[in-house]
Amino acid sequence: MLLFVPTPIGNLDDISKRALLALNEAEVIFCEDTRVTKKLLNLLNIPLNKKFISMHSHNEDKVIKNIDKNELITKKCVYVSDAGMPGISDPGSKLIQFAQQNKIPYSVIPGANAALTAFVASGFEGEFCFIGFLPHKGKERENKLKEVINSKKVSILYESPHRIEKLINELKKLIPNKEIFLAKEISKIHETFIKGKVKDIELENTKGEWVVVIDKAKKENKLSLNYEDILNLPLPLKEKSKLLAKISDKSAKEIYKELQEK
Repeated sequence: MLLFVPTPIGNLDDISKRALLALNEAEVIFCEDTRVTKKLLNLLNIPLNKKFISMHSHNEDKVIKNIDKNELITKKCVYVSDAGMPGISDPGSKLIQFAQQNKIPYSVIPGANAALTAFVASGFEGEFCFIGFLPHKGKERENKLKEVINSKKVSILYESPHRIEKLINELKKLIPNKEIFLAKEISKIHETFIKGKVKDIELENTKGEWVVVIDKAKKENKLSLNYEDILNLPLPLKEKSKLLAKISDKSAKEIYKELQEK
């Protein structure tokens, strides 16, 4: 049996009972970094009498190619990334695909995830889209950023401490009045939440991994004329009523009747 186990993203107590049991019983542990995983097991007082296999973004194809299918079926196997949920901006998806293709039983244990935690903490409502890390530079980054700021869904991004200021400066140029939410060091001692218009956000300390939540694009009123301007236009009452209804909470029919009575 193959289990995908989420690990704490900050506070050690965020690990679940199911995750603890899976790590305790594991005979084989595939991990993003064996050093990080062994350190975590030591902190959790879990014995290291297991087979550790390094499997990260640079070698997962090679590891999967040489994997022992029988071992995945007959032994208690676990995959963990360094922190959080495997497969969310971390390796893990390819191993799941391998299990699916080879009819190897697997399960995913629910647990800590920075994106969902930040979305809830943001207070934004509605549908959301997880973007992960933006391309680092060039036209690819520019296009993706435009897609994000024009999205009708709340967008959730990850950003490193080295590029968070760059991202904020880009957003200040593109959407200075848009409200966004920033979270860093989620579940840790120095957890920080920042919410406000992009133009007002100043970062004093960029250390730590960041989650950026950008509110969905609002419908813009393309009609630049105000109520009085439209009233003074040389148009038939029906046309004026239709235009006024677009910037009013009344229907065109109601406005038309009012205009007739004037």
